[in-house]
Amino acid sequence: MNASWWLGNLVAYSIQVALVILVGGLVAAALRLKQPRVMLAYWQALLSACLLLPVFEPWRPMFYAPAGGGATSISTETGGADSLVSAIPVHNWLLLVLLAGVGLGLLRLAVGILRLRHYRRAALRIAPLPRALRDAQALAGVEPAFYFSDRVGSPVTFGWLDTAVILPRRFERMDESHQRAIACHELLHVARRDWVMNLLEELILTLFWFHPAIWWVVRSIRLSREQVVDCEVVALTSARKPYLHALLEIAGMPRARTLPAPLFLLENQLARRVASLVKEVPMSKPRLIASLAIALVVVVGTGWWGVKTFWLTAPLGPPTQMVSYGAPSPPGSNAPSTFMYYTVGGDVKAPVPIYKPEPPYTPQARKDKLQGTVVTAAMVDASGNVIGVKLVRGVGEGLDESAIGTLRTWKFKPATKKGKPVPVRVIVEVSFRVF
Repeated sequence: MNASWWLGNLVAYSIQVALVILVGGLVAAALRLKQPRVMLAYWQALLSACLLLPVFEPWRPMFYAPAGGGATSISTETGGADSLVSAIPVHNWLLLVLLAGVGLGLLRLAVGILRLRHYRRAALRIAPLPRALRDAQALAGVEPAFYFSDRVGSPVTFGWLDTAVILPRRFERMDESHQRAIACHELLHVARRDWVMNLLEELILTLFWFHPAIWWVVRSIRLSREQVVDCEVVALTSARKPYLHALLEIAGMPRARTLPAPLFLLENQLARRVASLVKEVPMSKPRLIASLAIALVVVVGTGWWGVKTFWLTAPLGPPTQMVSYGAPSPPGSNAPSTFMYYTVGGDVKAPVPIYKPEPPYTPQARKDKLQGTVVTAAMVDASGNVIGVKLVRGVGEGLDESAIGTLRTWKFKPATKKGKPVPVRVIVEVSFRVF
């Protein structure tokens, strides 16, 4: 496992994720899925599926190639992690940049949590609570500590066991109905444990800081979550208009620093949250079920295609012993000489070819009297089939393709480990000579 392997798999996985999220977003738009609860569950399921892709997809075996192998890569199927990054000569540097980004993100997250704790220590706890806050607690059924602070421009809720709600000083001058609506919003976040979810999302964004599709789907999750809470507040208070006014009033306050906590109003959410409250989009249950079924089929199909096209490669241990097989062609023959080297050792027995046609000379190569050795790497699976071929070193003029195409047709008695068939790596050298 080297930087090239890590980076190759990361590129392939990133493409899989981008495809799933892109198609998932387009399907949701085409089916006009807009109900906040449905969309929150939909985006969360989409993100979870992307994160679990490496767990459930089959990892292809990684080919073994001798040190200093050729730069050309050919596979039996389109795509693959190695071919995606074969042109990148600085794998180690790119991997260091990615890891540095993750490190900076974790540092930013830690600083944000420390800042929240500092805000809480410096804030003034509200006691006794005004009537609007007491009413909100009775409606939401939770009783966290409330604080006033000059350092926040928007209400901030954070904490798991000892939750705190920090309100801006301007909150005191608001109309009581607006105070009740804002307090209900924050208390519902407390009841739903949204700070924990927000923290998990921050960790995901830190790990995938380089992936715009991940950022987009997390923003969609957060918008849907706020819309869900908006609807719950209106249902609890039966006061849609005061809540809308409260949204507008908070929007006019100075922006708060980026913090790892649910804020009352996040970036560019106002218009969509207001539209969701003003104009609800009803959808019948049968239509909703049909739409979600269609979305599931399309997204799963996209994921399956992405996994098959941009696969991940499983690491294999270093070769323990190389066993060769074959013999040179007799003088006067134009047939190529074929040698095979098996990665075996210990209790692993090498595969034995049972169908082994020789690659033909191409007319152009014979005309030019081209000679050379084509080196290929292949995998022989537990059934004795050649499941993949890569060109390690070629000679050109169609001889590379001739060797690879023929090797794909070979059949083996599979390698065995303790008597059980196992896949094995094979290096095949085909020497083309004109006598």
